[in-house]
Amino acid sequence: ERGSVYGAAVAIPQIARSSGWSGTMSALAVRSYMFLVLNIILQLFLLCMIAESEILGSAFAGKVHLCDFGADMEKCPAEAQNCRGPGGTTISAPRLYSFDVWSTRVYIRDSLVALFADRKEEISEIVDPGEYGIENYYCRAACCFIFMMGMMDDLHKTLGLAILLWHVPSDRSKWVKYEPPSWATREHAKRVHGWCELDLVKYGVGGMPFRWKIANLLFVFVPKILIWWILATLGMHFLMETAGIVDSIMNSMALTFVINLDEMIFIVFTTVPVKHMMDNLEDHALFNLESEEGESEEDTLTRYMRAEFGSNKWKSFFNLLLPKRLLMVLLLMAAFVWNYYRMNCNRAEDGSLVSKPMRLPTVVRFNPIGLFTERFQAEEDAYWTMPTGS
Repeated sequence: ERGSVYGAAVAIPQIARSSGWSGTMSALAVRSYMFLVLNIILQLFLLCMIAESEILGSAFAGKVHLCDFGADMEKCPAEAQNCRGPGGTTISAPRLYSFDVWSTRVYIRDSLVALFADRKEEISEIVDPGEYGIENYYCRAACCFIFMMGMMDDLHKTLGLAILLWHVPSDRSKWVKYEPPSWATREHAKRVHGWCELDLVKYGVGGMPFRWKIANLLFVFVPKILIWWILATLGMHFLMETAGIVDSIMNSMALTFVINLDEMIFIVFTTVPVKHMMDNLEDHALFNLESEEGESEEDTLTRYMRAEFGSNKWKSFFNLLLPKRLLMVLLLMAAFVWNYYRMNCNRAEDGSLVSKPMRLPTVVRFNPIGLFTERFQAEEDAYWTMPTGS
């Protein structure tokens, strides 16, 4: 990742090591880790704030999990599945409201009933608070797909870091070299191409001592994959709890801001020399083409005909036809959506997915450990359960 503090935290210390830990390069290496720590703290803090709002704040507001309330609204009431809202009545388009509007209308009705208890039946018949549910089930699903698609690039880069740590040699070979041209004198090459001395300094992935691999695994890869998993979990939860069409569309792209914070920090805080080194850093080659380069034209044509025609034709066709990235996005989306339903929803007798009983939290600050244990301190008595009447 050339434009990220994660990539700089891996590369700059190795370039500093290759230069003999000079004063300037040592300072840049320390700075790269300073910005890495800053980024991790900011990303984790923002994720905790999102979780505090979604998990604790929503509960204190009396909100229920959206699940699939109103998902089949256009089929109601002919088909009973997902037709009843959290108020226990049948959902219809004229009676569908956002949670804020619905909870306010319920409050007004309950207040009137409390003031005029002897007229409870009359008030319940006249004052209709409506229902809370999702505006469009398929729009929510599409937004979940868009969000996961936006997360895939960062996941691919994170896995690429793991592959790099695995394949790079565990030696002390240098990441920076001075390479004057061998085909002409240095002055002639500089004059012909308009080069300067800096153009003859080459940066490329070399070796990495084993202790540096361990350090990069613990301080770069693990935090990065952990932040990705937390954001994917919270982001999917946030989208699945968003009832409005416009809100779902806007939030599907806004959530990826957190995962791109490392690039913003790199652009704003890193120095010009670091950006130059990262921009000109050559990738580590995972394979070589020496055998192909030495082939004759006849051998190349024979290999091509054997791989692309005959019995291997359809194998090559279907190997390329299946979009592996698309399948991965769909698989991850399904996994995180399933996790949302597992943690927050129950299957009703008619097959509807409704919110689990809601309980008030006993704490006001979010504990990040709860993301891993799936346990949050809450009161025993529920303030809402799915009504059993019609």
